[in-house]
Amino acid sequence: MEERFARKTAEKDITFSEAASRFIADQKGKGNAPATINHYERSIKKLYKFFCWLAFSEKYDSMSDEDRIKAGMGKKVSVFDKDGIECDFRTFLTETGKVNEVTVNTYFRDYRVIAYWLADSGFIEGHRIKIKAVEPSVKEVYSDIEISKLLKKPKADCSFTEYRNWVVIHHLLATGNRISTICAIKISDIDWDDGMLAVQVQKNKRKSRIPIEETYMKVLREYVDLWLTDEKGNYISEFLFPSAYLNSEEKLNRVTLSQSLADYNKSRGVLKTSTHLFRHTFAKHWIMAGKDLHSLQKILGHSTLDMVTHYANLYDTDLKPKVEEHSILREQKNKSRNAGRLIQRKGK
Repeated sequence: MEERFARKTAEKDITFSEAASRFIADQKGKGNAPATINHYERSIKKLYKFFCWLAFSEKYDSMSDEDRIKAGMGKKVSVFDKDGIECDFRTFLTETGKVNEVTVNTYFRDYRVIAYWLADSGFIEGHRIKIKAVEPSVKEVYSDIEISKLLKKPKADCSFTEYRNWVVIHHLLATGNRISTICAIKISDIDWDDGMLAVQVQKNKRKSRIPIEETYMKVLREYVDLWLTDEKGNYISEFLFPSAYLNSEEKLNRVTLSQSLADYNKSRGVLKTSTHLFRHTFAKHWIMAGKDLHSLQKILGHSTLDMVTHYANLYDTDLKPKVEEHSILREQKNKSRNAGRLIQRKGK
């Protein structure tokens, strides 16, 4: 009994750096996606800086990021039991990090996962952590003019990278897939006869089959025949969107592809470079066309209707004619105009 108590006390005396290493190892053991692991690692670095800020607030601004992280790594894990720690973390994010409420919530969701894991592992005392619901901001989407520029077919003597990116833009606008999903697509995932795509990698870890519209299917066929098929009719790449060197073993990663697409956009005179905005653009056009939300949820790979309902609230144009029909301002303007006409008639 005493030995177990002493061991538990010793565990609480370890640094957050040691506990964080165990946390990451545990997340990898659960099979979490690399993107999720990277997200946790970024939040852990932010916590290191936060702990440095708690201890050295007066000289924090003069320190380098590397020194801040090193200073925070040595903090004991028991800092999570400090009264008002969540309030301090929020202050750090908003005042030092200058981040908005949506980003604060993103960090707090990771903070909560980490804190609950620490409590379950016996490192800290557990307590409930509430996260304030914040409505996501309205996202800017790609305009019709910008889409037209991006979809203009490359010249015959273009590089593979430019042509591949042109096809990826088609894919983004035709499917709303995430970049991580696109990087993992293999040619074998395409059902050429039925015009369907088997989506193997999604954020919700669910596999699905989604339709490929005929316009994009024609682009895909030409791309595969032109760039990914040898003289004998064999595919020279396992992946649908391989690296610039056409190496079937070299899978594109989301960072590389995102940067490549950003360069592509700029070369076409489009200043927006966010790949995720294509997803919002897809959702907006879907909703404005009056299509159903359940189908949109399935195609976008969301676990619930929450996000597609948010899209509907942002982009549902059915509200506009109703607002116009019941406009108080227009009603008052019409009343004033009619009253003026009545006075003119009486004057005559």
